[in-house]
Amino acid sequence: MVLGVTVGVSIIRNVMEIIQCCVLFLIMDKPRYAWKKTISIYAVFIGLCTVVSTIWVLKHPQSYGKLITVSFFAIAFVFFICMSKCSIAQVLYNISLLVFVLLWGIGMGVRGAMLFFNGNIWADILIRFFYFLLVVWLYCKYYRKAYLEIAEYLESRWKWMAAVALAGDILFIYCSIYPQHVMVRGLRDRIISCGIAVILFATHIIMLRAIYAMRNELKVKEEMEYSRLNNAYLERSLVMIEEKVEQADRARHDARHHDLVIMEYARRGALEELLHYMEEKAETEEMETPVRFCENKTVNSILSAYVQKAKQAGIKMTVDAAVSQDIGIKDIDFTAILGNALENAVHGCIKAGEAEPFIDVKIQMKNNKLAITVSNACHGEVVFENGIPQSEKSGIGVKSMMRSADKYDGQLDFQCVDHVFKVRIVLKTP
Repeated sequence: MVLGVTVGVSIIRNVMEIIQCCVLFLIMDKPRYAWKKTISIYAVFIGLCTVVSTIWVLKHPQSYGKLITVSFFAIAFVFFICMSKCSIAQVLYNISLLVFVLLWGIGMGVRGAMLFFNGNIWADILIRFFYFLLVVWLYCKYYRKAYLEIAEYLESRWKWMAAVALAGDILFIYCSIYPQHVMVRGLRDRIISCGIAVILFATHIIMLRAIYAMRNELKVKEEMEYSRLNNAYLERSLVMIEEKVEQADRARHDARHHDLVIMEYARRGALEELLHYMEEKAETEEMETPVRFCENKTVNSILSAYVQKAKQAGIKMTVDAAVSQDIGIKDIDFTAILGNALENAVHGCIKAGEAEPFIDVKIQMKNNKLAITVSNACHGEVVFENGIPQSEKSGIGVKSMMRSADKYDGQLDFQCVDHVFKVRIVLKTP
């Protein structure tokens, strides 16, 4: 054996590899459960693997040395799939990458101990330990954030990513152990093996950086589209304000004529005609008076704009809103969330082509949470992917809603039942 490994050292190494594998996987993963529960389950998993591997190495050390790595990663693969919200392909990629990283650590530990410490076993273990700490630091500081960002963008692309990573691991392992372990081969073979490892590592970095650049480019396009939508809403709001100003100017201009008519009726003593005229005037003013849905001016403005838009499209829109002025949600985020929800509702009603299209809006505050529910008639053929409705267009409106909602730990739920589309949004208010 390389470095003359004993049973006790095998157990220590095995425990280290199990812990390293779980920690590196968790850094790149999106756990299915809360972190407290996840860590507890992982601790139990590590304990069970340690107990089983210890019994195995004591009973059959030869089979342990040959099969422990393959056995552990087969079990870990099933365990990680059960504990992760990620796809199977992404889990396979994560495992393939961490296997590659850990194999580097094993090679550095063994080779470093042989070259600088006369094959001291504890030097090998210490080199692996400090290598692991360095990898964790690099992962957390430079890798994790970017990786999690591109993970959502990749989605269906994980299959070929996992295939490349797995093929690279198989090639690296094969070249390292066949026809014999690379550590006991000549300098030329060790250089070739090291070159393969460097190329595989560079392949990972190049793929991830290319995907990250693509993701950034997509985010720029989304920002531009997001700004375009906000500008469109602001333009509609400006048109409404100009209309209100014109109405106010007309009201001031007409007020003098109304006064003259009233004076004439009063001078002639025509009380019935005067009362009839005043009733008509009151009805007209009531129709022209803007509706106040809630105290929040931004929400009221958005609702007023879409009530008018729905009316022009022949859509019946009902509103039940109770939102105070100062709830800690920025106007631009209200625009992105509520404005896009109502915009989608209007388009849904128009596309449905029903005889009596409708939109129902409910906005309520409860326990420091703002709940928004928008229901509308739809054609009943909405396509969902991972719970998100897919649009024939870019779907930028839904993405804009989700991004703004994330600022307030928001939750969005989309449903389509019996030709009624419903979006429910819950935001935590500061």
